[in-house]
Amino acid sequence: MLHIAALMLVAVVSTPPGSEEPIPYDAAYVQAQEQKKPLVVLVGADWCAACKSMKADTIHSMKNEGAFKEVVFTQVDKDAQPEIAQQVMQGNTLPQIVVFCESEQGWKRFSLTGMQSERRVKELLRKAAEVLPKRR
Repeated sequence: MLHIAALMLVAVVSTPPGSEEPIPYDAAYVQAQEQKKPLVVLVGADWCAACKSMKADTIHSMKNEGAFKEVVFTQVDKDAQPEIAQQVMQGNTLPQIVVFCESEQGWKRFSLTGMQSERRVKELLRKAAEVLPKRR
C-alpha cells in the first residue's frame, strides 16, 4: 500500500505544469450540454510546434487565471482522433481553437486558426459569451 502511495506521489510531483490531461472530447461534449456552457476545443498534434507552444503558454496561463471557468475545455489530437478533428476543424491549419455554444437561434461556432495570444483567445471567449441566452 505504501509503495502505491509513493508511486502516486512521484507521478504527481513529476508531472510538469500544463501537462494535466483535459477531459476527453466525448465527456466534455456531454458536460457542456448538461451545464449549458460553451465547449472550447483545442485541436492540435504532437508534431506541431505551435500547438505545443499554445498548450504550454497560452492555455496553461489562461487555466491558471481561471479564464476557462465558464466553459468546458478539451483538446483533440488530430492524428489520434482524426474523425473528431475532421468534424471540429475547418481547414487543415493547426492549431485551431474552436468554441461551440448554444444561442437562442441555435448552435454557433467561433474559431481561431494558428498560434494565438491570450488576448485573442479571451476575445474569442467573450464573443461566444455574447450569443449565450441570458440566464434568469
